[in-house]
Amino acid sequence: MADVQPFRGLLFNPQVVGNLSNAICPPYDVISPDLQRRLYNRSPFNAVRLEEGEVHPSDASSNNRYMRAADTLRQWTIEGALIRDKVPAYYLIRHSFHYQGKLLTRLGLMSAVRLEEYNRGVVLPHEYTQRAAKQDRLALMDACHTNFSHIMLLYRDSDSHMLSLFRQIMANDSAFNFSDEEGDSYAMWRITDALNVKLIRETMSTSVLYIADGHHRYETSLAYRDNQVKEVGTEDSACNFVMSYLVEFDDPGLVVLPYHRLVHSLDTETLARLYQNIDNLFTSEPLGEVSQITPDKLLAKMEMQAENAQVLGIVRGDNNTASLLTLPPKAYAEEQESLTSFEAWILEEKILKPTLGDSLDQHVSWTHDAHAAIGNVKNGQHQVAFFLRPLNMSLFQQIVGRGERLPRKSTFFYPKLPTGLTINLLDGRI
Repeated sequence: MADVQPFRGLLFNPQVVGNLSNAICPPYDVISPDLQRRLYNRSPFNAVRLEEGEVHPSDASSNNRYMRAADTLRQWTIEGALIRDKVPAYYLIRHSFHYQGKLLTRLGLMSAVRLEEYNRGVVLPHEYTQRAAKQDRLALMDACHTNFSHIMLLYRDSDSHMLSLFRQIMANDSAFNFSDEEGDSYAMWRITDALNVKLIRETMSTSVLYIADGHHRYETSLAYRDNQVKEVGTEDSACNFVMSYLVEFDDPGLVVLPYHRLVHSLDTETLARLYQNIDNLFTSEPLGEVSQITPDKLLAKMEMQAENAQVLGIVRGDNNTASLLTLPPKAYAEEQESLTSFEAWILEEKILKPTLGDSLDQHVSWTHDAHAAIGNVKNGQHQVAFFLRPLNMSLFQQIVGRGERLPRKSTFFYPKLPTGLTINLLDGRI
């Protein structure tokens, strides 16, 4: 059973840091060097100094960005820039943002979720992780003993118990409400009273939690917990939990974008083999020259075609054409069942891997920006772009619920909730 508890959040103090929009930053894995520098310049209290600090040429084991993050955390706490709540709370966060010309709102509950091994079936992953990213995050946790950023988890609330409670909570004044320079707005309410805390814990105790974003951080937290419990561990030790942002599967603000695949640097022979494998598997419907096709038009045609078949979009740089690629119905149902309903699996397992083998990572990149994908083929930076549809969340739950993993870069949950709205210290008890 899922153990979802309140925690004593460490929050930025606007009386010291000023506008909270200047203190937040994206999660570490989307912070480019240019964005990092802009965040440093935005405010001396920007959370990037904790989440993804600068690397200096003189860095050593005794003085590096992880140590500087720990020093910064201590200094900001002493200065009162960060203040820890005295009472454990759930933090209800309303995130409003614009997408495709519409204003959407997503509700999520920031909580402390007990860490569980995947084989227990309480917290389920949907992708594999890479060692380097986990080493980086573990070094930061070892230095700071803190969750700076959260895990995003999905859950089902078929009877809307949680949503009804959230609506009651939002009828009261929020603890903060601000907008950032991109036009996103954030409001937060603390939930501390015993009856509501009990309702949340009991409701969530019957839930299976699905990792939407933060696999590396989750597995890093497991490693950190295992290291810590040998020394100070009790069942209620904070190191047994990870700060998590819980969102209901059917939340109207849950936007899932696909990652499109870009192929580059293939020699003539390999490129020809790629196209031959495509022709052997798919039926191709030409859509015309690339100059005549907009990303929106291509994706719309894919959605229409997908009512009757599995479909991909392709843009080729060698002849500057765009096409739809369709499969016979249930072409691979006998092999993997539900996973083969997902076009990204078909593309990777039946086209890219057979063509590229162990060199796949050297020749394939990913983007959720369809305009950039077409532009990169037009300008010759990439040879081929494959376009995919968003993964349906019912199919996501079905696949992941069976213990299967999706291909890399299968989902991009948009937009990412920033780091710095709440921070979770891992000392003492939860």
